Amino acid sequence: METMTNKYKDKMGMQYKLFSINSKDVQYSPESRTISGYAAVFGNVDKAHDILLKGCFSKSINERGPQSQANDKIILLWMHDMSEPLGFITELKEDDRGLYFEARIDEIELGDRAIKQLESGTLNQFSIGYEYVWENCEWDYEKEALIVREVKLYEISVVSIGCNGETEYLGLKSIEDYENAYKDLSGEISLLCKNMSTTKQQRLQKIIAKAMSLASFRPDGVIPAPPKGMEAGSNGKTEEKSLCNLLKLKSV
Repeated sequence: METMTNKYKDKMGMQYKLFSINSKDVQYSPESRTISGYAAVFGNVDKAHDILLKGCFSKSINERGPQSQANDKIILLWMHDMSEPLGFITELKEDDRGLYFEARIDEIELGDRAIKQLESGTLNQFSIGYEYVWENCEWDYEKEALIVREVKLYEISVVSIGCNGETEYLGLKSIEDYENAYKDLSGEISLLCKNMSTTKQQRLQKIIAKAMSLASFRPDGVIPAPPKGMEAGSNGKTEEKSLCNLLKLKSV
């Protein structure tokens, strides 16, 4: 097995995994405003060619689950929108089947809409927002799937259509080039995010993924000028302070 393959070169930063609702997996109660069921299932090869193993969410649950002391707990969102929290996750645990959750939807206009549309069937999908912990993931050539032993779980969302947070990093000639570049980039991002809150880390990952997507679709021959404050320094490298100014990450 290998820790990284060319097949997974585009799975950097924030990812979203879709889970369709059915009567066995997720239940909701308009009276108590609760949702309960499974947000992920272990052991099967999903559409993203992942095999989630029991334990892959355990660190996230311990550090930021509903029973933790964290301020940035794993949350229930509307359509992966961090500005639209839908409710509070009251229970989150792994069992032999998968990731079980219980959540209470807040008494807000958006919450009322979610309950009505879940009840009518207009909304029938959930999605989790997460990040791969690559050192604990391995590609299995026989199963043609990524064995996932750990992810960073950020949120569970009610969604209408599953989002796809994959981006593509182009211009590398070989898998060795990619692995080296990925390792360097991961190290730089980890260093920059070291003292950031989870929310800020997530925002930074999204900005990086968006920038990489824009670079992929840039017309040939068009080289954009660097944003003001992002000019290369005398050593040819962009200063970290300038990057932080560009990202405009504010305290949460």
